[in-house]
Amino acid sequence: MFFLNLTAGEFFTLLGALGGLITALYLLDRTKRKKVVSTLQFWTPALTADESQSRRRMREPWSLILQLASLLLLLLAIAQLQWGSRERRGRDHVLLVDTSSWTAEQLGGTTLLDREKAMARNYLAALPARDRVMLVRADGLTVPVTAFTSDRRQVVNGLESLHSGFTALNLDQALSFAGQAENWSGGKRGEIIYVGPHLISETDSNLPALPNLRVIDVPASRANCGIRRIGVRRSEEDVNSWQATVTLKNYGAERVTVRLKTQFAGTMFAPRIFTLSGGEEKSGEYNFVTNTAGRLIATIEPGDALASDDRVVMQLPRNGMLNVVVFTDRPEVLKPLLEANHRLSVKYLSASQYTPNAAADVMVLDRMAPQRKPAIPSLWIQPDAGASPLPVKTVVHDAAVKTWHSESALGTGLHAKEAHLPEAEVFQTFEGDLTVASLAEGPVVVARPGNQSQSKTAVIGFDPLVGELKFEVTTPLLFANLLRWLSPDSFRAVDITAGQVGAASITLDPNERADRIRIRDEKGFAVPFTVRGQNLQLFASRPSVIRVDSGDRERIISLTLPDVAESEWKPPENAAAGIPRPLAFAPASFDLWQWLALVGGAGLFLEKMLFGRDRKWKRRKLTRQTGSVTRVQPRERELISK
Repeated sequence: MFFLNLTAGEFFTLLGALGGLITALYLLDRTKRKKVVSTLQFWTPALTADESQSRRRMREPWSLILQLASLLLLLLAIAQLQWGSRERRGRDHVLLVDTSSWTAEQLGGTTLLDREKAMARNYLAALPARDRVMLVRADGLTVPVTAFTSDRRQVVNGLESLHSGFTALNLDQALSFAGQAENWSGGKRGEIIYVGPHLISETDSNLPALPNLRVIDVPASRANCGIRRIGVRRSEEDVNSWQATVTLKNYGAERVTVRLKTQFAGTMFAPRIFTLSGGEEKSGEYNFVTNTAGRLIATIEPGDALASDDRVVMQLPRNGMLNVVVFTDRPEVLKPLLEANHRLSVKYLSASQYTPNAAADVMVLDRMAPQRKPAIPSLWIQPDAGASPLPVKTVVHDAAVKTWHSESALGTGLHAKEAHLPEAEVFQTFEGDLTVASLAEGPVVVARPGNQSQSKTAVIGFDPLVGELKFEVTTPLLFANLLRWLSPDSFRAVDITAGQVGAASITLDPNERADRIRIRDEKGFAVPFTVRGQNLQLFASRPSVIRVDSGDRERIISLTLPDVAESEWKPPENAAAGIPRPLAFAPASFDLWQWLALVGGAGLFLEKMLFGRDRKWKRRKLTRQTGSVTRVQPRERELISK
């Protein structure tokens, strides 16, 4: 028997203080009271009455005893008296429930996760009521669902809220979290219970050794054949031609035959039949031509127990053609440069036909000074000093390019130095401007990001088609980099892969700032991410198409494939297995405070009814209402007279 909330010293101090106060109130309650009698004729005069020493006694001893007993019971309830031994009072358990992609497998009308929930409820029923449990969902991430609690209803409600995920189980992370949670709980360590199949991600090679691990195995059938990956590549020769590769895998041991059906933007392709042995992978290639954006959908039939990898959807961008309008009076000079790139669709107009709202993605202004600023991204070639979009500090002759700023994406591949320029304009730059090339006197190729009032602008302060630069590889690379920067949507990566749900990593360009990055999923919700150096990392727990916008560039990542675990893990030999018998967790101590509080409260109520002031007042009131008068017997009257 022991106290859970108070020490013995604290308990007896409170009992002595409160008990002494109540006893003192009873002993000191000797005040004179006014008494109403029927007549004074039988009262002996005070002068002739014999003096007697008043004996100190308690008026209501049973009332005091009842109050002290009730006080003792209530203090025992507050101290939370336990019947039994302190050593084996409640323990703290961590319940790990597998919610990886395998738990969506259906057998006999129920999923693997449903069977896991049933086993978890059976384990909770075997625990003593005082034990606390933390419920944790485990897949690619380890997420606590409840805190440590002895409320079984809260844990069961948490179980009902679990749903199957799309990532493989990271058991190393889950077990490490469970061990730390028990260390931080402040209570006695209980068991770490894993409920689920023995299927984990390949990264879980060194699992922590836990002496209090219990494994409740819920096996998966593994009779599954699904789509493992999809790779899409745009043809280098024709921007409208695509090649898609769909890879299938049989995760089971039996030989299966499936039909692969694909479509793009509503156009169905001819289905193909695949026969796969146990553990075998096969791929199918599709070639198609399109100049529009759309969704590529691949489906296998018939479906199997794990339906999450039977259908994959990925978004393809529009073709990589960049529509360029060139305002120039020397189209024969620019044609060899611009038409060498098969991704450019170029239209040539004279300077007199200039319009700020040209129907194109980018406009090129060749040595001209329009009165109105372009409304679309523009590339200026040696503009007039008085009408240049950037202030011209000076004009130099017979100059040489000293620096190509290859640290940014605009300067990628530009290494030619000491290139002589017959004439060049040196610009004045401001905050936010990007310098691509510089002379000794200052920048001569500058890119200015757009804003709400002005579109993107790139300015070349010299004529790259005259002099030595006309024969340098730097010239077409410079134009390609500037056009890519002006219209990044038209130069998206042609290699697109439908990746697995889970972690994704992206390498950023040096000029991409982390504070400008915005990541949204296909529904427009923000996706959390971290940036370390030039490496961006994010995690998606469900299939989604993620857009990464860094201001000047946008990437589309299609994470639509479930991460199906293939590796098996073996529990350690010292790990317990299955659901224990209820007697194995029989408690060595029991709570008594509820009964003590109930009896103590009943004692106070009984004392109030028997000895309370309201009770005496009711008696006096009843006496007055009946008109009864205490009569003095003759013998008593004679004694009083004497």
